Amino acid sequence: MSTRAVHFVGSFPAASTDEAMRAMLDGAGPRLRTLPTGETRRYEFYIQPIIADLVDQGALEVKKPGTLRSSRERSIHRAPPGVRLTGDMLNLGYRGEAEEALPVFRRLRADYALPGLSLQIGMPTDFTLAFIAMGAGGLRRHRKAFRDATVREIAAVRELAGDEVVLQLEATAEMVLMAKTQPLHRRADTALRLAAGIAELAAGAPEGTRIGVHLCLGSMHNRSRARLRDLRPFVDLANSIVRQWPSGRTLEFVHGPLAAGQVPPSQRFEFYAPLARLHPDIRFYAGLVHETPSPAQQVQVLRMVERALGRPAAGVASACGLGRRPRAIADAMARRAESLSATV
Repeated sequence: MSTRAVHFVGSFPAASTDEAMRAMLDGAGPRLRTLPTGETRRYEFYIQPIIADLVDQGALEVKKPGTLRSSRERSIHRAPPGVRLTGDMLNLGYRGEAEEALPVFRRLRADYALPGLSLQIGMPTDFTLAFIAMGAGGLRRHRKAFRDATVREIAAVRELAGDEVVLQLEATAEMVLMAKTQPLHRRADTALRLAAGIAELAAGAPEGTRIGVHLCLGSMHNRSRARLRDLRPFVDLANSIVRQWPSGRTLEFVHGPLAAGQVPPSQRFEFYAPLARLHPDIRFYAGLVHETPSPAQQVQVLRMVERALGRPAAGVASACGLGRRPRAIADAMARRAESLSATV
């Protein structure tokens, strides 16, 4: 029997945490290693509800109004005049999400007889959150405040849930920059310290914290923010992260976007060939589950991925969260992930 896991990135279209968790458990059950909350408060627009909360808190204000039609058209924010942002001013809400989800998770873990299951809390990296909220200029000026706030939230969630929780660091802006600068993506990683920043965020977590990394190309309106020519940017960023990973913090997995939002996975082996260089210590979750290809095509893609990788993938997943899909499609993708994970 295949030992591949099924991984849910985080968001799921449901009215409550209980409903979202039950749907994921019904879809993949024993194949799950971690169970997200479903991010039901923020699943439709991902980071935007967090930013809206920061505006309500008085920490940010709108600098340039925008729309939610695309990432490029988003609103850009700033600190209020005369205010120097600090981490203490930013309540990102992750501890509250974990506090609400933890009793639901514990009850369902017992109901489904899955004692080894862990709760998963997704957190955008400080780089991604600051960039999306404030643009490049705000990122340069205020990233430390977002870093300090994220580290504080990590510690709070860890204190609440201990080893029961896996924190998923979500590096959307970093992965999009790598994709957009290909073939000069390694220079971008070095110049902007993309992998180093992710590793430093992990180093700020309490010792013993369990962390996964989601390298994402975005999925607003189920459309990716960038296209990969092949998987070299993903492999190079993942390898750079693992080389700089801090001791005392467990890197549980790295998830990569193989089916990029609006398109079915590539059918060319050359697209996946760079996986041969993926660091052997990485537990790789292949983000290839998509609703468009046929089941036979999905199996073909999985075989190409694992042929390039030189070993079975540790798990299968969609490229991003399922929260922006209609519920019937999200349920079908959960079942497809479970079926793919069992492929021999």
